[in-house]
Amino acid sequence: MSRPRIIVIGLGAVGSAAALHLVRAGATVIGFDRWRPPHPHGSTHGESRITRATAWEGARYVPLVARAQRLWADFAGETGRRYFTPSGGLFVGRPDDYHLAGSLTSARERHLPHEWLTSREIARRWPWLEVSAEAEGFWDPGAGVLAPERIVEDQLAMAESRGATLHYDTVVHGIAPTGSGVRAETSRGAHEADAIVLCAGGWTNGLEGWTGPALQVERVTQHWFTEAASRADAPVLLLGDGHGHATAVFPAQHGFIKVAGHGSGRIGPLDALNRQVHTDDIAGAESILRTYLPRHAGAVARSVTCFYTCTTSGHFIIDRMPNAPQMVFASACNGFGFKFSVAVGEALAALALGKTPPVDVRSWGIG
Repeated sequence: MSRPRIIVIGLGAVGSAAALHLVRAGATVIGFDRWRPPHPHGSTHGESRITRATAWEGARYVPLVARAQRLWADFAGETGRRYFTPSGGLFVGRPDDYHLAGSLTSARERHLPHEWLTSREIARRWPWLEVSAEAEGFWDPGAGVLAPERIVEDQLAMAESRGATLHYDTVVHGIAPTGSGVRAETSRGAHEADAIVLCAGGWTNGLEGWTGPALQVERVTQHWFTEAASRADAPVLLLGDGHGHATAVFPAQHGFIKVAGHGSGRIGPLDALNRQVHTDDIAGAESILRTYLPRHAGAVARSVTCFYTCTTSGHFIIDRMPNAPQMVFASACNGFGFKFSVAVGEALAALALGKTPPVDVRSWGIG
């Protein structure tokens, strides 16, 4: 393919990155999204996302997140905009909680800077944080906060400025191989190309012609509470609830503290999941704040729903479609995907062009 024509379906975190990397590589890019990203209908909204140098998901994720951080730093150099705010990350809970134990394992395997802290050490360094005597902590100095909407908006703007044709408010109904090429049926007609990059998140299963693995959609919520008292040098927090679950608490922005639990167990078809926030959604966030930050968080100010797209394994899938190598795809986030998204988009672009991705993604193949 001297100038390959590539269709990108889904222009959120991964798709916007893929479109940009493809057009930089000289491809003709045609992108589709059923809304205009960044939007509040999927997984990439809510002002902030955590990124970490370590990875409780497993040591194989460490090179991928390191690559993502490098790409965003380079992108910030191009645009002059800020996408990452360093804060460090403090993860608190029982020593066998996944967010502590997994982070420690990855740090040791990859020789990353880290600390293991007792409750006394936590209380001395962050006196505003209430921790039980039994609690322990993991410190990731490379953690911080990403700006998801800004990233997606700027990746799409740069892709368009370099020649990508992006169609918003357009529904893709189906995909199909056509000999050595591909075809996408959309609400704006049919389009043919040499390859498809598919990163449609929770809408993937509904595409006619999808032959990849089954994906599930999980409903979660994000909440903003008024900041009743400031916290000096507050890091990103991942706080255990004593039952094996963790909740993220972000450094305050504009006088509000954001709280987001990891997972909910509320799984179903995307169109059937409730987008309204209920009292019990807020109660879980309030409980964490009462336990750890009783003097610093006030009343809830607003809340929104958000959706994870999950694989049965709980890990990424980055691969070619079965029996259709001209279609490449990535499963969505499993609730931890944004921090990797620009590197996943880069990898998909490379695969679509028949090249080797900068980070080896073979361990995330279908099987």
